Amino acid sequence: MGRWRGLVVTLMATWGMISSVNAAQTPCAIIDNQQGWPIIGEKCDIGNGLWGDQSPDPQSSAFWVQCGATNGVPSRQFYQTLRQGLPDLPFQVQVREGRGRCLIGPYQALDVANVVLKRVRMFGPTRQAVLRQTRQPLSQPAVIRLPPLAETKASTLPKTSGKAAQSEAAFNLSHFGLPEPEQGDKQYTEKGMSWVRLPYAKAEPRCQQEGMVLASRQDLTQVAQATDQLPMRLPYWVQGAQGVDANTGTVVTRNQVAALNVLCKKG
Repeated sequence: MGRWRGLVVTLMATWGMISSVNAAQTPCAIIDNQQGWPIIGEKCDIGNGLWGDQSPDPQSSAFWVQCGATNGVPSRQFYQTLRQGLPDLPFQVQVREGRGRCLIGPYQALDVANVVLKRVRMFGPTRQAVLRQTRQPLSQPAVIRLPPLAETKASTLPKTSGKAAQSEAAFNLSHFGLPEPEQGDKQYTEKGMSWVRLPYAKAEPRCQQEGMVLASRQDLTQVAQATDQLPMRLPYWVQGAQGVDANTGTVVTRNQVAALNVLCKKG
């Protein structure tokens, strides 16, 4: 399915620049791999730690989550522990003056960085994680992904029988997905996560990039009934250039320049 990774709400980063050319152009590019850790260069600005109750500087341009500090590169065992407990986060290490720092990010928005920090602190080995802030703009901001959708409302759906029951049984959330975020996308925070919103002209092409098609009005209603994890603050673009309220299933706008949520379906 190409770039489709399911409706995985994972936190993933766009830090795949690993060539020597990109490393020269991007100070925070990965330049090496040691003990399993991706290593970023010493010139990458990771800023200063926000210790205790220290508030971020209003002039901050980016935030990192520091997940640990060691002498030199952290052990391979520590890396494997983090990969098992927090498998979707973009871990990397910077070594400067003999000090190795485990880092996640960077993120442009403080609220997004705080979502990541909260999750990292819930994992025992990284419960002392801290934010770092920098005034240097990001050339490779990390992208926060959505958590997996769960059928949390399935038990409230009406019981059916015969062909209708077979049709309901065939409905599966794994058939649906969200377009992968790209730099420059408009995002907003709801339910503790960052969500992409797009104008209609970009909705169908972005679904196609994932090997899917734009969901229909009926599709959206079914997904909204099956889970309570969909954002509901904004309507969704569906087939036919309709902006539909996922709660009610009603058309609320046809203004194609409006930046709305997008739900895709496997073809």
